Parts: sequence; structure tokens; C-alpha cells
Amino acid sequence: MIEQLQSTLAEIVEPVAEGREDQLLDQYSRFIEILRARTREANLTGIRDPNDIAVRVIGDAIAPLQNGPKDYLAEPPEELLDVGSGAGIPGLVYAILWPNTQVVLLESQRKRIDFLHETIADLELSNTEVLEGRAESHAHELVWRERFDLVTSRALAPLPISLELCLPFLGLEGYFLTFKGNSPTKEVNEAEFALSKLGGGSIDARPYTAGPGAPRCHALWSEKIGLTPDRFPRREGIPAKRPLRGSR
Repeated sequence: MIEQLQSTLAEIVEPVAEGREDQLLDQYSRFIEILRARTREANLTGIRDPNDIAVRVIGDAIAPLQNGPKDYLAEPPEELLDVGSGAGIPGLVYAILWPNTQVVLLESQRKRIDFLHETIADLELSNTEVLEGRAESHAHELVWRERFDLVTSRALAPLPISLELCLPFLGLEGYFLTFKGNSPTKEVNEAEFALSKLGGGSIDARPYTAGPGAPRCHALWSEKIGLTPDRFPRREGIPAKRPLRGSR
């Protein structure tokens, strides 16, 4: 099993390793080990098999970078925010990949917050911090608002809701990145109104495959082209209850 995991991980990281393959293999292997040990206790992920975690967690974060609208592999973001980080997916994957990027993991659930702190310490990620609380509150604080070069979310909410929670943190000309399945067209179309209200450019949906045996998925990218009005995001719970929907 260990040999198969190392082989799977090597296939995933080889295109982005740039001479750091051994280091990346060690850290990603340790991250997978921690995830498996703690997942039942903290309800972190439904994925149990280490090879599946390698593909569906590590590969799912890395593969879209090889075909993005901006070459973050050549020029990593200076600051990255992962909204609703949960088990640090994809935020911790990027923190390991980009040791010179300042990574902030935004999470509101105590068990997951504790897991993130412990994992950051275990992996010795000096570039990573946990921001405790909800996006609806922190997005209105000047220290975080329209600050980040790259904002990510995975399995956070339907796209119009994710955009309202994430775009206020994103600086101009930065990118929002989220991950969807093989047929994102309907959800992308439903997000057009939210984009027009929040300062986001049209969604650029780019296909990718996370790794061996993985299905075709889509990375959804949106560039920040205008400032987000001060009233967004709306107060806690409202984005989910009344998503921004309409027509541009």
C-alpha cells in the first residue's frame, strides 16, 4: 500500500515539483497520514483509502494549476485565503507546495480549527495561519478585505453563495478558484448575476483530471475586475437563505 501511495503521489507532484519532489512526497504523505488518523474524530473527509486521498485531495488541488488562466506554478501568489477550509483542503496542499506564500485558512467549526492548528504544527508550516470565524464577519474587516492574490474554496456552497463569501477578500486582478464536477454549466450560468454585483469577471471553466483513475472535473476561475460594494457579504446566514440570482 505504501509503495502504491508513493507511486500515485509521485505521478501527481512530478509536473510541479521543480527539484522538490522528495520534500513534497514526504509532506503530502504525512498530511495523508494525519487526515486518516483524525478523520472519524473530527468528521474531516469521507475518503478513507490513502490512494484516493492522494488523488482526490492532493491531485484535485494541484492539477488545475497546470491549466489555469495565470501561471501560479511559475509565479506563486503572495497571499492565499482558503474559505471554509475544513481539513485544510485545498489550503494546506497549497501551503506545502508554495512555502513562500502566506496562507490563511478560514474556518468556523472548533474541531476543524483544532485539527488545522495541530496539522500546521506537525508539518512545520511557518507560512500558514488559521483565521477563526465566519466569512460574513471577517470580510468586513479592513485587514482582510480585498487583500488576497488567490482565494480558494472547495465544497463550500453553491457558486452564487461561494462568490458572495469569497470575492470580498480578493484583491483586484486576483483570482477566485473553486472546484466542480464534469457538468458545471448550469451553476456557472446561475452565478452571472452574483459576479456582476460582486466585482467578479466571467467564470473561466477549465477541465482537469486529478490523477490516476479520476473523473474529468472543472476548475472554475474568476478574476476580480472591480471592487466589491461595502454591503457584501450580507450578514450571517443571508447569502445562503437568499442567494444572489438574477440576470446581468
